Amino acid sequence: MEIYLRDKEYNWKLHKGILQELQKEFDLRKISIGDRASIGNMASIGNMASIGDGASIGYGASIGDRASIGKLDIFTKEYIYIQLGLLPDEKGYLTMYKAVTKNLTDFYSEKYQYKLNKGDSCEAERNQDIKCGDNCWHFTNLWEAIEFADKRPYKIISAKIHIDDILSVYDKVRVKKFSNVKVVDINFSK
Repeated sequence: MEIYLRDKEYNWKLHKGILQELQKEFDLRKISIGDRASIGNMASIGNMASIGDGASIGYGASIGDRASIGKLDIFTKEYIYIQLGLLPDEKGYLTMYKAVTKNLTDFYSEKYQYKLNKGDSCEAERNQDIKCGDNCWHFTNLWEAIEFADKRPYKIISAKIHIDDILSVYDKVRVKKFSNVKVVDINFSK
């Protein structure tokens, strides 16, 4: 790891080493970095800053002295809105989308059959470390679904998903339950 830290005169100085070797420098400045936190290139972090578990600091970000970034709750409607641009309705349901084959099977195995006006459920626990798999389903926003189709013959389906049934959140969500599958008409030439 290479990181620039300020000295007592507020001059930036490059420090190199593994995290354990740099811990003394962090301790001197009262900087703490939580588990699974990531810090992008050119980010600057002031003295006495605290970065919680799972937090992410992007390229070129600047965090002032004494700033605190808490543990991120990725299952909030606000975070889902930031990641996908979708907000749940007043009952906590999101309308989400998926690209599927023309006969409404999944692209990955072409074995799972989505059924109109129906849904499905599986047994699984929330786990942000699992992005794909786990015998559950993935849905996203409309534009990501269209992009995923990637010039293959496809249909877009929508489904209702309750925010409590989301198992992980990325550019798509992994879910344990969905309902009310519909085919979405996305003919842009009209």
